[in-house]
Amino acid sequence: MIRRFAGVPVLICAAVVLATGCREGGDAAHLERGGQAFLAQCAVCHGVRGAGDGPLASSIAAEGKTPPAVLDAARVASLGRAGVRQAIEMGAHMRPGSPMPLWGPHLGAEWMDRIADYVVAMPVAGRAGRDLVDRYLAAPAGSPRSGRQVYVTYCSSCHGPHGGGDGFFSPEVAAKLRPPSLRGAVLSTLDDAGLSRLVSVGGAHAPDAMTMPGWLYTISPDDRQALVGYLRTLAGAVKRN
Repeated sequence: MIRRFAGVPVLICAAVVLATGCREGGDAAHLERGGQAFLAQCAVCHGVRGAGDGPLASSIAAEGKTPPAVLDAARVASLGRAGVRQAIEMGAHMRPGSPMPLWGPHLGAEWMDRIADYVVAMPVAGRAGRDLVDRYLAAPAGSPRSGRQVYVTYCSSCHGPHGGGDGFFSPEVAAKLRPPSLRGAVLSTLDDAGLSRLVSVGGAHAPDAMTMPGWLYTISPDDRQALVGYLRTLAGAVKRN
C-alpha cells in the first residue's frame, strides 16, 4: 500500500504487506500470497530477497544476457509501483537483452498486482520481512534441509505453496494446466528413484502430467534428492527404495 507526499512514495505498514498484504486478513506469522507468488515465479532469477542472485542468475549471465534486476530500495523507488507492475506484465519488453518472461497472460491481473505490492514492500520490510520468508522456506521436521526451498522455487508455481495443486497463475492458465495435489497417497505408487526420474524428465513421460517440465539440467542431483525427501513429507507417503 503506497501513499505519496510531495511526490515521494511512502510505504505504509511494509512488514504487514509481507505478512498479510495490508488488505488481506490472515495469520501474520505466514507469508502472504503475493510473497508466496514472488518466491514461486520470480525468485528463481531474482533470488528469495530480490538480490538478483537466484539459482538461474549465473547461467543467465554466462549466456551474455541481461542479468536479473536487483530489487533493492533504489531500483524499486525508480520504478514506482506502476513501473514494477508493468515490468512484471511486459517482461523482457522492458529491458533489452533480458530473458524475463512476459508474465501478463500467465499470471493474470490479480497475481501481478499481489506480486507488485510485495516487491514494493520488500526492500523496506527489514528483519520482520526476512524472518517471514525464512519461516516460509524452512524445511519441516523429518525432511532434508534444502528440500522445501527447492520445492518452493521450482514446483510451487504450479503445485501451490503446500502441494494442494493451487499454484499462481491466471484462471485461464489454471483451467488448462490443472496441476494435481501432491498430498496424501498420490505419490505412493512411485519409489524414490521413480519420483526423482519424474522430476528429472518431466511429465511427457507420465500420462497424467503431460505439461510438467523436466528439471534434469536445472536442479542438481543433490537438490533433486532433497526435493524427493520433502515431497515424501508433504504427501505423507512412506514408500521408499
